[in-house]
Formats: sequence, C-alpha cells, structure tokens
Amino acid sequence: MTGIRAIPLLIKLRESIPVSYFLIYTKMKRLYFFTMIILAVLTGAYAQNGSIKGQILTSDGQPAEFVTVGVKELQIGTITDSKGNFRIKKLPFGNHTLYVQLVGYGAIEQAVEVKGETTVPAISLKENAQVLQEVLIKGNTNRFAQKESEHIARLPLKNIENPQVYNVVSKEIMQEQIVTDYKSAFKNIPGANSGIAHSSNGRYMNVTRGFNLGNAARNGIGTSSVAEIDPANLERIEAIKGPSGTLYGASLSTFGGLYNRVTKKPFETFKGNASFTTGSWDLNRFTADINTPLNEEKTVLFRLNTALHSEKSFQDAGFSKTYLVAPTVSIKVNDRLSVLFDVELYGRKGTNIYGNTIASTKVTASSMDQLKIGYKQSFTNNSIIASTRTQNIYSQVNYKMSSQWTSQTNFGTSLVEFEFPAMTLNTITDSTVTRNIWDQFTRQVATQIQQNFIGDFKIGRMRNRVVAGIDYSSVNFDFPNTRGAVYDTVNFIKPGKRYAAISINEIKNKVATVTTNSGSTGKYNYLGAYVSDVFNLTENLNVMLSLRLDRFDNKGSYSYTTNATTGIYKQTALSPKFGLVYQPVKEKVAVFANYMNGYQFVAPVNQPDGSVSNFKPQFANQLEGGVKLDVLENKISTTISYYDIKVINQVRTDMERAPVNGNRFSVQDGNQTSKGLDFELIANPINGLNVVAGYAYNVSKLVKANENVNGRRPTNSGAKNTANVWASYRVTSGSIKGFGLGAGVNHSGEQFVINNTTREFTVPAYTVLDATVFYDQPGYRLGIKLDNINNEMYWNTYLQPQTPRRVSASLTVKF
Repeated sequence: MTGIRAIPLLIKLRESIPVSYFLIYTKMKRLYFFTMIILAVLTGAYAQNGSIKGQILTSDGQPAEFVTVGVKELQIGTITDSKGNFRIKKLPFGNHTLYVQLVGYGAIEQAVEVKGETTVPAISLKENAQVLQEVLIKGNTNRFAQKESEHIARLPLKNIENPQVYNVVSKEIMQEQIVTDYKSAFKNIPGANSGIAHSSNGRYMNVTRGFNLGNAARNGIGTSSVAEIDPANLERIEAIKGPSGTLYGASLSTFGGLYNRVTKKPFETFKGNASFTTGSWDLNRFTADINTPLNEEKTVLFRLNTALHSEKSFQDAGFSKTYLVAPTVSIKVNDRLSVLFDVELYGRKGTNIYGNTIASTKVTASSMDQLKIGYKQSFTNNSIIASTRTQNIYSQVNYKMSSQWTSQTNFGTSLVEFEFPAMTLNTITDSTVTRNIWDQFTRQVATQIQQNFIGDFKIGRMRNRVVAGIDYSSVNFDFPNTRGAVYDTVNFIKPGKRYAAISINEIKNKVATVTTNSGSTGKYNYLGAYVSDVFNLTENLNVMLSLRLDRFDNKGSYSYTTNATTGIYKQTALSPKFGLVYQPVKEKVAVFANYMNGYQFVAPVNQPDGSVSNFKPQFANQLEGGVKLDVLENKISTTISYYDIKVINQVRTDMERAPVNGNRFSVQDGNQTSKGLDFELIANPINGLNVVAGYAYNVSKLVKANENVNGRRPTNSGAKNTANVWASYRVTSGSIKGFGLGAGVNHSGEQFVINNTTREFTVPAYTVLDATVFYDQPGYRLGIKLDNINNEMYWNTYLQPQTPRRVSASLTVKF
C-alpha cells in the first residue's frame, strides 16, 4: 500500500485584495468594532460560496485521521485532522455528492445539498480504529505532525491559521522514545532542552526564549507547578512560545511562554494496554491504560491511567519511588450537554539535592567542568528521604447553546504537600562545599474557575471565531515549619570519612538546635477577563485581535517568626494581542506576524529612607514574523520565525541617587531584550520514515540594569544555540512489518550561571546521542532505548550532573 493520497486541491488565489481592506487594517487597533460593522456592509452584497463540514469516525467511534473527503463532481477535497474533522470550502450552492475514501477500501458516498455552511452528520467507516491504525502504519503518514489543539488559542484553530508559534510532543513520540520521566519529553521541543532544573520536591523547569518556564497549566487552566509530573497520563505537551499573558494571564505564563500538559480522555470502545519498563540503576516501571464505556449507549465513558515507578540514582546514593492514579469519567447527558471529571493522584518518596551555588569569590574555576567535583558524588545518603503528595481535580462542562455558540465551564483545584529534610550545596573553594540542611513542611492549594463562550459565526462574508471568558485563580501557601542550618563542610577532592557520615538522625539533631522558624503563610488571587476574535478579511487573510484585563490581589505573607503580615498590594494589567496570517496557498503556506504581550506583577519595595515605592506591573512586548508550511499531503510541516521581545519596568538599583545608611534606592526603569530564531521541521519524506527536528537561537541582554550586569546576558537564560533531531524508520510491509529503528541528537550551547563584571561561571555546552529499536504489533510492543550513547558529562543550571549512558527495555501488551 503506498499510503493515503489526498485528492488534488484546486486552489484559486484571489488576484487582489480590495484597497478598502488595507485602509481598515491600518486603523484596526483603535476602530475594531467600527471596522466589523463597515466590513459587514461592504461584504454583504457579495455572492456567498457554500461549504461542507463534518466528522469521520471509525466503526468503533474513534476519530478517523488522514481520511480523504471530497466532492465528486468538482474533484476538490481535503484530509481529516486528528479529531476526524473536515471542511471543504468554496462550493457553489446546490446538490453535490460527498465521498469518503480510505485507501484500499471502498468509498462512502452521500448526497448533500449546499445552501451555505452545511454540517453533515458524523459519517462512520466500516473499519475500526485498529484497521485504520494499520493503514496509517503502512501508509506514508506523518505520525508526529499532530499540532491541532483547542488550548493554544482557546479556540479550535488550525496551526496554519494561528499567528502564534507552538510545538507539540505527542504520546506517540514519547512511547517511541520510552519516556519514563517528564523532562525527557522536552528533548523534542526546540530551545526547551536547555536549562532544565530539578528541585528538592521533584519539579522541572525549562528555559525558552531566554526566560524560565514552569509547568503551571494543565488542560488549559491553572494547577500547581511545584511538584514532579508523571508522563503516564499525558496525551501531549504543548509548548506555547512567547509572552502569552493575554489569554493565560501572569499566573500561568512567563515572558518566554508556557507549557500546557493535556491529559488522556475516555473514548467509546473498550481498549487498553499494560507496560513494564526496566533498565539501568534498578529502573522498574509499570504503567496501565484502560478505557471502557460504562453503559450500552456509550454515553458514560471511563478511563484509568496508573503508574508505579522506582529507580536508583547513578550516583553513590539516591533513589526515587513514585505512584500515579488518574481516573477520568466523561458523561454525555444529551446532544447539547457533556461533562468530564478528571482526578490525578501522585506521590513521591526519595532523596533530594536542591542544587549547588557558586557564591564565594574564592572559587577560581570559571566553568563546571573545571571544578573537580566527582560526577557520581551525591553528598547525601538513602536515609534522608523527602516526600511529596499531589492531588489534581479537574472538571469541564460543555453546553451547545446553538449552532454557533458553545459554553465551556472549567474548574480545577490542585493540592501539593511536601515534607523533607532537604539539602543544598554551596561551593566555597575549588575543593570544598558546605552542606546546608532544611527541615520543612509545605502545603499549597491552587484553584481556578474559568468560563468561556466560544462562537463561530459570520458577519456578511467574514467568518468570526470568538472566545470570551473570565477566570478566577486563587493560590494559598503555608510553610508552617521551616528551619535551616549549615551542616558541615566537605572536601570533595579528598572526601574522607566525613563525606559519608551524614544521616537523618544527625540532621534532626542539628535542626533541633535551630530556634528561628522562617516559615510563612499567605494567599493571592487573580481575576481576569479576556476576549479574542479570529476573523477573515478575505478567504486567505485572517486577523486575530485579543485583549485581557487582569486584577491581582496579594493578601500578603504572614511570618511565623515576627507575627507580622507584609507584602499586601493590588495591581491591574491590560494585555493586548494582535496577529495576522496570510495564506498565499490555502491550507499549505502561511505567512504570519504577531504582537504579543505578557506581564508580571511587582511587589512594593521598602526604600532606605523608610518610604514605600508602589511599582507598576512589569511588561514584555513581542514582535514576531515567520512562515508555516504544511505541504506534500501533510508529509512536511515546518515553522520558522524571528522574534524580538522587549521587557520594560524592571526594578534595578539606582546608582545616581545617594544611598541612605549605605543602602541604595530601587527604581523601576530597567529594560531587557531577547531576540532569536525558532525553527521546527516535522517530516515524512519516504514511506515509514518520520523526522522531527528543531533549532533555536537566542540573544538575551540586560540593556538598562545594575552596573555590574548591564549589557550582559542574564543568568539562567539558557543557551544561545540549541538543536534537536529525532528520526525513526518503521518497516511497513513484509515479514518484519512493525520493526523499527530510531535515533536522535540534542545539543545545547554554553549557559551562564554567573555573569557580571566581577566574574563569570558557566555550564559547558553538550551534545547527547540517543537511539532505540522496537517491534510494534497489534497485540504487543517491544522496545529498547539507549540514552546518552556517547556518555556525555553535562549539568543543568542548578549545577546537578545529568544522567550518563543508560539502557532501558519496555514490553507493552495491548488489549
């Protein structure tokens, strides 16, 4: 079978765009609503073309992707997306024959009368999901090009229609790479594989476009970002690039963007799998994914994902044990109303080292590879155990108000508790570190309620896709018991007996002598309202206009030591967004540009003279332009863009004003720039071969800052150059059908940990090679993965050594 072939698309390009449209566009920001009215009048007199849209399903109710749908008489058509949806435009009014074709199987034909935008009922193939998957494996399909999402723009918008840049890591590529931890998935995101940090409670952070990004978004709404994440329940990871405060607010996004993790949802057939993975350092991991309808009508669906994981460290001490239980229920009440309930329970016990700092001027080394700290030195032992517990509860209610409007209500709450003796390292000379210990209990509760109204309607010939929403977020934190002390000093070149003598009993005895409790408790709230409209000025040109108003209310932080509450303040931010997409070749080639805005609220500052400065929010403004391609029947999908981010209102030290009592004043006029290039390629050049590759180039600079860092690259802003490639080949026919090979390369340039006029300290550049071999059959899957083949020694920006060469093997049974 040669693969799925879409029928030729007869694309007629508009010869020119009316001048009036350009005149309207130049005043778009100030006259948006007036423009809508004028365009409605101008376009109302034009003759309307019709369209047909709908969904194709398999016989067992699954969305049928990559199925050809066309109009027989006109020989035009399209291919269904990842959700089985299709839309054929520019159709004359009248009777037509719609046909659905799966290569190698009979076509389905259906008479359709087109009067305008015509929606046909869902069409079911005779083949089930398993047959369709076999066809896709045999065919020349791009298995990694699954970028359609309702979360990116909070609208069902195609990638090629979206003026924003984003990347998606699907569960398929995570399975192929035998991903057993969350951070490994980020190897597939351009620019995100640098600056990964692993803190004392297990969480991961990344750097994108020169800024740190957490993982605070889950299914598009807020959740805790201070705990580790197990990938077993992930459908995909969405990396949304650039300041995204307009739709997501400051609580979820940073100036570099945000990561949204999308969890697995139930579907209408009984299906599942169980997997066991083992490997180096006593890796043992069991996962299960079970899906089933709970009634004959298939209106109540249930899915359970679970994982048990244990693993030792490659260092001389250290281990981690985790569990995940994630049940999901969806209920279709009627044709208009559906409800989804989603729970995620996660727990972790294990050793932790928060990281290493280079604060002392006695350290003469300028790079981590110049320090002689042993790569396998953990500075801990297995009696020093920290524990984490996470509980995420999520629900979504969708109500079809009309053929044009849908109401979507989201609710999410997240509870995280972690209790530990934790340890940090501080390198004080070229041969010694201090071990600092902490005894702490932390509880954080994050809650978000979100209401969206999503519309798809026309004014004249102009299609509008609109989301208008309001969300409320509340975060409560409590650190009731926080005590810390310097435990000891260790010579890491000649460790001696003292190095291994540390124990939990010694830590408890040391902490018991500390009388100061630095713990605190507090609360802050966000209230935001936003609206975004994507409308077509012409068939090939669409505009996105978005605006958000956010109110931040910090209730302050109560100190258990001083019995005082400080840091109470309120701030308001207005965040606009503007985007243009022009498709010279419809659905194939898009030229885009965007202006995006993000913001962070800034706490008041107590000045040396006793006054208090109430500062404004800090803003980041991005200008970006680029090209998106989706050509050769979806075989090549690529995005390339250039961005320029300017950050204003940063707080810095005022060196021109005389100090008071030796202390300097703070002033809010600091600026920072971050410019760069983003490139992604997802390709299926020949039958069975799939490639995903990326490159990110970033130049960040503090252009108005404290004198000792002005004009320099900010610390922890990631590498200037990063690159990633993953290629896999799967045999699609013959006696070894399902056998495959994969290999990948990840490169990160040098990263600054310290960068000022006094000194520089860096994490050196690194290149890591990975490879896999697998055998995938309808009833089972075998896979073997070799990570870090070249056994590269490299560190993250917390100066923690990363995993050396590792082998893992996985067996999955499907049912």
